[in-house]
Order: sequence, then C-alpha cells, then structure tokens
Amino acid sequence: MSDMKTFTVRELDRQPAAVLDAADKEGMVRIKRRDGRTYAVQPIAVAGKITALPDFAARRKAIFPRMIPATQVRLADKLIAGE
Repeated sequence: MSDMKTFTVRELDRQPAAVLDAADKEGMVRIKRRDGRTYAVQPIAVAGKITALPDFAARRKAIFPRMIPATQVRLADKLIAGE
C-alpha cells in the first residue's frame, strides 16, 4: 500500500482530473487530509460496449413464419377501431 500514489485534498480540489487520471492509471489512489485521515479512490469497472446485436429478422421469422393476409389486417384494424 505504500507504493500507492497519494494526493492531498487541496490537489483533489484544484486538479480533480489529474487525481482521477492517476486512479485510472494506477488502479487506486490515496487522498490524505491534514489531520492524517486517508481515503482511497478507485475507478469502477464498466461493462463493455455492445459489439453485436441479435438477428432480429431471424427471430421475427421464427415467431411469425408467414405474413398475415391483408384482409385479416384490415379486419383487425376495424376491430381495434371499434367499427
């Protein structure tokens, strides 16, 4: 723990980006107050970005293998409209 980079509260206040960049680089940094109390700051791991999506067209074809005829679509539209 002694090799951990240490910053003061003043440095955190005046240069927060430098403290956070060091935390990203080192994995964790220490913040020290004048009275001797210390705190640890570490980055939180974020889940990776989505690189691929499922094949939605294939899923739709599996669920609805045939198209609904236009006459049935018109009938359903009338039922929904309350006609």
